[in-house]
Amino acid sequence: MFSIARDACAIVVVTVHGPLTVDNRPVLCRAVDDELRLHAARVVVDFGDGELGPVDVSTALRIERMCRGRATACALVTGDRDRLRQALADNAADGYGPVIATNLAAALAPARAAGLPPT
Repeated sequence: MFSIARDACAIVVVTVHGPLTVDNRPVLCRAVDDELRLHAARVVVDFGDGELGPVDVSTALRIERMCRGRATACALVTGDRDRLRQALADNAADGYGPVIATNLAAALAPARAAGLPPT
């Protein structure tokens, strides 16, 4: 369903292996919350190249809110950027939103981590 890795700089990378179901959404969110409690510097969630389903989108929104609540940078990796951007716009909050990238390398880039536009 998903895997989680944390590096020495407290960057947490979550890789989603296939579409999420309603049953495994709370498991993933709980796992990310546990990582945030361990003071993650940044959370990157890689949903892969495919189209995002409704559960994937709601999970991305939930993780983004959890990161925002803990003042932790968040990046979301997806091939379905337009759908995720629209969902985030519909649920916008004050301040910087998450970085939305098409690949893991772009999500992990230093400028993106700070929420700054790429140079």
